[in-house]
Amino acid sequence: MVFLPSIRPRHELDPYVKNFLLSHVNLRDARADQRLRPVPPDANQSLFFYPRSHVNVIVNSTGERRKSASSIFVGNQNSRINIEFGDDHLIIQVCFKSGFLYHLLGMPIQEFNHKEINAEFLSSPEIKILNEQLAELSDYRQMIALIENYLLHRIASVKIKTRPIDKAITYLKDNRGQVSLDWLANEACLSARQFERTFYDRTGMSPKFFARVTRFDNAFKLKTAQPSMNWLAVAEASGYFDFSHLMRDFKQFAEVTPSLLMAQEMASPDGTFFIR
Repeated sequence: MVFLPSIRPRHELDPYVKNFLLSHVNLRDARADQRLRPVPPDANQSLFFYPRSHVNVIVNSTGERRKSASSIFVGNQNSRINIEFGDDHLIIQVCFKSGFLYHLLGMPIQEFNHKEINAEFLSSPEIKILNEQLAELSDYRQMIALIENYLLHRIASVKIKTRPIDKAITYLKDNRGQVSLDWLANEACLSARQFERTFYDRTGMSPKFFARVTRFDNAFKLKTAQPSMNWLAVAEASGYFDFSHLMRDFKQFAEVTPSLLMAQEMASPDGTFFIR
């Protein structure tokens, strides 16, 4: 297995891309139940590439299955899905800065309707060529370089004008959702109603919901990184008032208890190595 969790982008992309993630695992001999990975909401916006085997997206609550395209934009996710890996699972994730996808695509993120979108539907023919090129490569560095070139060309073709609301979204994400929303709206020079509307356009979530998902995601990642840490300590470190509030969020977002989600995470093909 190859796992590169935090590849820094070239400096020209620093204002827009947080990092790249690459994971490659051979599952040809794995059973169907050994190919599943739980993916609860995380408030991230990403561009995913699957240059080898396709993956299936399974909605946890309904069992609905969707075959993923070779490249997809993910703008907002408010409920858990499970990813079913293929035989030759190679994933490259472009982790955008919070709210940036709104500027890159020029569309309100709520139009994603909480589903992934085929990147070829929202981009120039260049991304179709990129998908074909990635499928032919075996050098991971060359793959990342091609994706960086695509992003730089795409960014140069759009007029990106950031506003205080964009910094406010980043600040809320970086502070794990533990910020006064009234204070944040004031910092963004917006009324409460304007703040919520523009926030929703850029994230597909209300500020309050975004903060909850961010706090939950931080708790999940903290426990993944420190398995020996007890759940009460995780709740306190993540800004929860008490354990019952953490349990409420896990039941809503992961649709299982905290301990069961961790067991499912550990049993997934890339286990604790895959930290989004």
